[in-house]
Amino acid sequence: MPRNQTWHWAVLCLFLIALFVFWTYFYASDPLEREQVRSLEYDTVWSATNGRNEFYKYTTSVSRYLQSGNPSYLDDTLLKYEIFLGRIDLWNSGSFKAFLAKSPESRAAFEALSADLEDLHPYMRSIETAPAEDLNRILDDIASEIETIAGTSYQTSIRRFSEERLASHDRLMTEKRIVLALLMLATVLLAVVMRQNRVLTLANDTIAGDAKRLTFMAKHDALTALPNRALLNEYMTKAKTHLASDEILLAVAIDLDGFKGINDTLGHAGGDALLVALSQRLKDFVTRFPGRNLAARVGGDEFILVFRSRRDAIDIETTIRVLSSQFSTPLETSIGSILAGTSMGYAVADSRQATGYVVLNADVALMEAKAAGRGTVMQFAEPMRTRLERRLQIERHLPNALRNATIQPHYQFQVNFDTGEPIGMEALARWTHSDIGLVSPEEFIPIAEASGDVIELGRFMLRSACRDIQLLPDHIHVSVNLSMIQLMNDDIVQLVKTTLRETGLRPDRLKLEITESVFMQNVDFVSGVLRRLQDLGVSISLDDFGTGYSALSYLNKFKWDELKIDRSFVTACDDSAKARKVVKVIKSLADTMNVTLLIEGVETREQVEIFRTLGCLYGQGYFYSKPKPIFEIRRFFCDLEAPLNVAALT
Repeated sequence: MPRNQTWHWAVLCLFLIALFVFWTYFYASDPLEREQVRSLEYDTVWSATNGRNEFYKYTTSVSRYLQSGNPSYLDDTLLKYEIFLGRIDLWNSGSFKAFLAKSPESRAAFEALSADLEDLHPYMRSIETAPAEDLNRILDDIASEIETIAGTSYQTSIRRFSEERLASHDRLMTEKRIVLALLMLATVLLAVVMRQNRVLTLANDTIAGDAKRLTFMAKHDALTALPNRALLNEYMTKAKTHLASDEILLAVAIDLDGFKGINDTLGHAGGDALLVALSQRLKDFVTRFPGRNLAARVGGDEFILVFRSRRDAIDIETTIRVLSSQFSTPLETSIGSILAGTSMGYAVADSRQATGYVVLNADVALMEAKAAGRGTVMQFAEPMRTRLERRLQIERHLPNALRNATIQPHYQFQVNFDTGEPIGMEALARWTHSDIGLVSPEEFIPIAEASGDVIELGRFMLRSACRDIQLLPDHIHVSVNLSMIQLMNDDIVQLVKTTLRETGLRPDRLKLEITESVFMQNVDFVSGVLRRLQDLGVSISLDDFGTGYSALSYLNKFKWDELKIDRSFVTACDDSAKARKVVKVIKSLADTMNVTLLIEGVETREQVEIFRTLGCLYGQGYFYSKPKPIFEIRRFFCDLEAPLNVAALT
């Protein structure tokens, strides 16, 4: 064999030996085993982080329930409590249990945590009556123990990764010495070692980056990167502890107006782009002011800004005014410029005792602002809390009121101005609660619409009116109001048809009323439903006509049977010649369209005479009768011997 070939074979043998040595040494420990160890360490950190996250979600829900008393929040609190307990159960098994066994500090914290959870169970079973201070004390102890376990888990993982890296470095040095001994293969083996070193470095960087991201995500919003509710709560806790006597807290709750419409129009991607741009603008805004300020996203389109500053370093009215002006210019988003309006509520705390409620007070003010209309800004005042508590009471008792039929129809006469004779009645919902007292429709109807209970309320009012009107003379008709939710979410045509059949009421004695605002929300859809109702023989009335929405083009979209002039025109006509001219024009329009005109809210004889002079024939109001239950209406007809007239009704 030629010498050079022998050399080649020798080199090849050396190469194979090097490969064997390299393979034997480097892979002496099972790589799968090393990956499993790394995975277990990673799972331990992940489990600890998730356990801490579930606890803070649970404590946030507890705080929200204790502050509001809303039963729906109680269900959410109990659900998050069960999720948290499930996470703690996982800590007592598998890799996490092994971690606890190796860490005396964590094991002691876990034993203390288990004891505190035993103390917590009775409070959760009776959370409605449990002392809030005792519950918060236990939760603070649990928080400290969870932080100890999570922190120890993270430090243990970091230390283990460091030890593994040092061990890997030692193996690499040995490999280099072996490679150097094999002469001709030194360059090849060195390249392999360098490549392996890069892989290990990237793996360590990835693990460290994942841990950092998990820590960040636990306290920040995933979309906007703003602080979330958990970090906001931490901020407020520190503020409560460290707020100086010359410092104040200004909390501002912000909610986008019409965000659902933006999502429907631009899609969720467009909505997300808007939220990102808005978040950046709010973040830039709070950094312009002195103090330790925070901008947080706490809901879908709800944000909280908190300004912590010395009293003489911030002017509250100026800050709110400048903040409001931020929404007068479009937001530059990834999909273009979008102009977004907002409603805002704000509150101020000037002592440590008040800091715990300042964010909640800002939320309450925001609710009032949203109820008042788009673009409204309101400062918190104590009467707002009273109204909120009453609203929560109404929300809590409304379902029972519907089930027990404590909301009942009362009827108000509709009268012929000339003869004083009643021609019909309007069915109006009335509710008197044994604890709350008299609840006006202006209070419970919006709540019923928001909850969807208005559908059941509407069905009850329709059935009751169709049944009650048959106790009265045949020439008397009854008017029943319909809401947009009924039209959109209930088969109202089938409901009316079934109700007429079951009660035996003639269709021409039933009149259904909708407001202009309802009609204009979806003209084509609503017109189609109303035409089908008219095909049943039912009359259709346009209520609140003249409140600011009126347009001839909308009147021409449907053949109305009746127009009801809003009560605001009645008071305006008392001393306004212009208002009387408008009513006269409406009367002429109604005559041209062959539509009956009825005046709402007539309260004085002078008003009756004004509208009679203007040619109006029909009206209703307190001048004739307050809304009354059916038994009083029936007694009126039974006791009446003479023809009906104004004097008899009043």
